[in-house]
Amino acid sequence: MFKVDKKKLLAKGPDLDEFLVGRKKHYTTYGLGANLYSMNYYSFVKLCKQAGANIQVKKNVVIDLDILDAYIAENLEEGDVENEQKEI
Repeated sequence: MFKVDKKKLLAKGPDLDEFLVGRKKHYTTYGLGANLYSMNYYSFVKLCKQAGANIQVKKNVVIDLDILDAYIAENLEEGDVENEQKEI
């Protein structure tokens, strides 16, 4: 019985919530990050890949939000901010 439960647990992968608790950096998954930044899922995935903020943990991917925020700040043009303000 114990071996079967252990196999299921190992097949499922690591518990990322337990791994990330207490870390100083901010991490998220694709789905939660897309909601956090109010973006389409696939657009968020593409942005993360361009920024190089992906961290592979076995079959799961974690996004480092510090790297992503720095990438957005570097690549944001002033015209983009002005256009967003006009739309509001």
